[in-house]
Amino acid sequence: MPGMNTGLNVSNPTLHAAFVTALLHQGIIALLIFTVLTVSWVSIRETQAHVRAGAAAAAARRVPEPSWRKLLRIGFGIIWIVDGLLQAQPAMVIGLPSQVIRPAAGGSPTWVQHLVNWAGAAWSDHPVQAAAAAVWIQVGIGVWLLAARRGALSRLAGLASVGWGLVVWVFGEALGGIFAPGLTLLAGAPGAVLFYCLAGVLIALPERHWRAPRVGSLTLAGMGIFLVCMAVLQAWPGRGFWQGSVSGRAGALAGFVRSMAQTSQPRFLAGWVSGFGSLVAAHGFAVNLFAVVAFGLVGTALLTARPWLARPAVIAMSVLCLADWVLIQDAGVFGGLGTDPNSMIPMALIALAGYLALAPPSRPASAPATEPAKVPAQPERRARHGKRRWLSPAQLSPERLGLARLGPARLGPARLGPARLGPAWLSPARLCRALGTADARAVVAIWAVGLTVLGAFPMTAAAASRTADPVIARARNGPVAPVNFKAPACSLTSPSCGGSGTTTAWPRWWPRPAG
Repeated sequence: MPGMNTGLNVSNPTLHAAFVTALLHQGIIALLIFTVLTVSWVSIRETQAHVRAGAAAAAARRVPEPSWRKLLRIGFGIIWIVDGLLQAQPAMVIGLPSQVIRPAAGGSPTWVQHLVNWAGAAWSDHPVQAAAAAVWIQVGIGVWLLAARRGALSRLAGLASVGWGLVVWVFGEALGGIFAPGLTLLAGAPGAVLFYCLAGVLIALPERHWRAPRVGSLTLAGMGIFLVCMAVLQAWPGRGFWQGSVSGRAGALAGFVRSMAQTSQPRFLAGWVSGFGSLVAAHGFAVNLFAVVAFGLVGTALLTARPWLARPAVIAMSVLCLADWVLIQDAGVFGGLGTDPNSMIPMALIALAGYLALAPPSRPASAPATEPAKVPAQPERRARHGKRRWLSPAQLSPERLGLARLGPARLGPARLGPARLGPAWLSPARLCRALGTADARAVVAIWAVGLTVLGAFPMTAAAASRTADPVIARARNGPVAPVNFKAPACSLTSPSCGGSGTTTAWPRWWPRPAG
């Protein structure tokens, strides 16, 4: 695929040094942002004690976060941080386009390869800038998810996870390989980042949906349909999964497992994966039959979305995902070019969160369980003689219409005049009040937003630029250093001069000697 191969080695010292320098400089900027934000927060809270007390009272009245959402938020926050740290491997600078993105697009249609080729060319032209930006974006999203527990900031973290996950799924995973031959759930189809996006959508749901069991039933039903479809695809004949070996060569599944066993990894894990590859090669039919039946039954049980049936199904699915993650996907993080832990861990987290969402919501401790909810009294619409009273002076009062809070201070010319610039929430007073009422987690979440933006700008600039980074030339040709030495002696001859011998022909710009 053109644009993916720069002719450089993944262990090029020039690129490694430039990558470490970029991470160090951007890390200093991130530390300065965190320092300024922390000092401002502490200063405002110390000067506004009443605001701090009101924030603590409001936090005590909040409904606690449900367990299923906490599992998704913390679990995928940790996974995003791990992905960001994996992006900091030195081999990612040059090896990601040629050894990760290009194999993922192999066998896909031409339009998919052209789409992926554009992203690979942008990365190859700006490898240091793109690699460093990917680190900060993914670490920022992970810290953002961990720190923001609720509110608009937490929902925005879920949306950021969806946005960046779609970018990685389309350009980094070539649409999860869904258009390529040999698609199988056991190898990671339809892409691990697609489950990141699903988790981000669930995290971004408004709070009114947190307590509804419909979220859990829809999640489990969707997961069940997905597993049943992938089991049917795994059982489809003619795709090479029923044969452990064909004409002395490893079949589709056995070949994938053996290729993962050759990755640089701990010796004990390589032994497990290699042994399972030999088992698949010798008993391919039995292994494929077990996978088809197991995932088909688990998917059918999840499709019912009944708690008594979903519980053993989620447990069985977690065990199957763990076994597949170790023996087939080889944990997905070794070899120097591992970008994520692959699909089995995210898939198990979503299934477990769906089961937890089926549980009935717990009552707050302050509300008695036996006290019936009070129904607000409805306003009287008709008088006793049957005439409507909705045009009565009482019904048209400012208090009933909600206009009492719009007094002269809000409707006067001082509020509507040219002195008011921009939205009200951008005023310094409101920003200081919002920062003073925030807790430590919110401050860390705001800093994580800064980390994400710190990586998003260089990534956007790399994608928009059409000129290659000068570091590529230095990495290919070595550093350019000025030289200073005496030129060797030479003589210039000219046959046009008179005489039998040769004479020195002075250049026109050189001063001629006297005589």
